[in-house]
Amino acid sequence: MALYSYCLLWFGTFAGVQLTAFDPATPHITIFSLLFAVNVVFYILLRSGISERFKDPSLTVFQMIAGILAVTAVLYYSRELRGAMLSIYLMILTFGVISLDRRRLLMMAIFIQACFSLLLIGEGILAPQQVIFSYQLGHWFILALVLGSFVYVGGYIHNLQSRVREQREHLRQAHDRLAAIAIRDDLTGLYNRRYFLGRLEEEMALASRNGSPLHLAIIDLDHFKQVNDTYGHQAGDEVIRRFSAVASVGLRRSDILARYGGEEFVVMFPHASTTACVAALNRLREEFAQQHYPFSDALTNTFSVGVVQYQQNESAQEFARRADEALYQAKSQGRNCVVKG
Repeated sequence: MALYSYCLLWFGTFAGVQLTAFDPATPHITIFSLLFAVNVVFYILLRSGISERFKDPSLTVFQMIAGILAVTAVLYYSRELRGAMLSIYLMILTFGVISLDRRRLLMMAIFIQACFSLLLIGEGILAPQQVIFSYQLGHWFILALVLGSFVYVGGYIHNLQSRVREQREHLRQAHDRLAAIAIRDDLTGLYNRRYFLGRLEEEMALASRNGSPLHLAIIDLDHFKQVNDTYGHQAGDEVIRRFSAVASVGLRRSDILARYGGEEFVVMFPHASTTACVAALNRLREEFAQQHYPFSDALTNTFSVGVVQYQQNESAQEFARRADEALYQAKSQGRNCVVKG
């Protein structure tokens, strides 16, 4: 619990002693010194990260127990103010409304009632001549009634908070899905054309500013229409997914791979030489040709590639047009090859 709450309680107790509303023998300094030391321990556990090892990293239950014991000790020395000070128990329960579910909140309420019951029993044993049984019984039943009502309302608030958190999480997940849909291709999970074109502009501006090399490759799966016509569109989708998986593994993390449309894919190679780009595309071509498919043992897929290097001050349309021309040359040369533009 917050240290200022204990300081406020101590100040009230100190003032009560001075105004004779508390027993003059109240050891308020001892009680709150111990309470301060306990709070220092809690602070160290929380700040050091040791509390993360517990199921409840905030140590809510332990902090509440410390507060309940301190309030019970203060109540022992209270006189006419005892009925009013019972409300401090509710302040402690309020601390746990957000963190504790109704079952644990009920357990804390039972612990409070048990502590107060032991306090009354102790007074009856130690100072029976000072005990007014009707007052004690009245306090006991009032506390039990108020705690029961508080647990019910507190449990409702906790459940409401839980539903709000769940709704926020659902909204966040929905937002993430919408964000993914906006930039990802449904079939392959790769970036889509719109996202790629936006990144292309950014990488071109970066290459112009830094003078770093930037390459663009357009890939077209060879004779893909025959795959669809022979084995069906589901088989064609499997081929596209297989290429996407192979390319995602075979390319660098810094390379940007996207599905351009249909059986066409694009790859952007920032900070790479032409030789390195061609070598990477040839490795990818060989790996893709070695794939086997459950719907046909005889099917071998290849692709054609046109790759070009960015030239200063050219537009994205011109950059893509040159890569497309290189792809056309690759197809003209018999497909299943990489052509530099």
